Formats: sequence, C-alpha cells, structure tokens
Amino acid sequence: MKKVLLSVTLACSLFATGEVYTDVVKPLFSDATSTKSIGRLLPTNAVKISEESGDRVKIVIRGYKNPAIDNVIYYSDSQRVIAAAFAKTAKIEYKTLEKGKNGKWDKVEAVAYTTKGEFVNEVSSMFARADQLYKDNCGICHGAHATDHYTANQWPGLVKSMLSRTAIDKKDEWLITQYLQKHSSDVK
Repeated sequence: MKKVLLSVTLACSLFATGEVYTDVVKPLFSDATSTKSIGRLLPTNAVKISEESGDRVKIVIRGYKNPAIDNVIYYSDSQRVIAAAFAKTAKIEYKTLEKGKNGKWDKVEAVAYTTKGEFVNEVSSMFARADQLYKDNCGICHGAHATDHYTANQWPGLVKSMLSRTAIDKKDEWLITQYLQKHSSDVK
C-alpha cells in the first residue's frame, strides 16, 4: 500500500511541476499503442507530460527547429544540441511558438508518446552525475577539459572518439554529451 501511495504522490508531483527530465535516451512513438519508435528524446531535455495511457505518457517537447532540418528539435536556437530527433519518415506536426529572427531558429513544440517512468522534476542532479562521470573518466589520461573549452558542436565528436578508452557505460554517453554541450562556450 505504501508503494502505491508513493507512486501516486510521485506521479502527481511530476504533473504539478510541469517540466520533467530523464537521464536516459527514451524512445518516441506516434501514439499510445504503437510499438514502432519514430525517434528519440535525449537526456536532460525538459518535457511536459500531458496525459498517461497504459505504459505510455504523452509528452510535449519544446525547443528550436532549424528551417533546413525537418526531423530535429534542438535545445538552443542556433547550436546543434539535439533535444529530440525523429525518423525522416515520421509525420511530426510542429506548432510554431515564435518565429526566429536574425538567423535564429523558430521556437516550436511537438507532441509524442514515450515510455512511462524515468522522469524527475529537476535536472541539476543529472548534470552533477554527468559532471562526476566526465571528471572520473576523462581525467585519467589527461586533465579533463573545462566544459566551456569547446563549443557545443565540437563536444559530440570528442566524446565519441574517446568513449572506448573510458569506463563510461554506453547508456551514459548521451547524458555526458548533453551535459558538456549545454555547458559549452557557446550555449547559454
């Protein structure tokens, strides 16, 4: 009974706060019953849960859309820090919230479904864990670079090229990459 009450309390608190985050890559689906993934939500990106249906939740993803790329929502309005990526064949309807000006990308939102669970209502603990993983693993052979040493677009390639030389679990690759990108020299 205590577990049920705790689960209900946690679910209510997640809905009450509005934005929630995950520290793992989550599959995205077009509806509550589809078994075919149409994309991925990357860690540390805020989403709003609008409803629950079985083992799925309907989420609203807000971010920025580069007019030249139809299947990606970015965290920033001018850097390639991916929040969510969809298959090129996915039929995603974007709602434009604000048109980009002076070379900036449009602020948009899209709706998708993902698996229930693995959401929390704050991101700072995820960033702290990513920071610790980065320092513990990337400071062994050389000094770990400051997060703002590289740009957001440089970090993914650097992480990927060094990953096999570390004890970082594959499931944490995107958590660390997102942390480094969001704390890079050119993302605010």
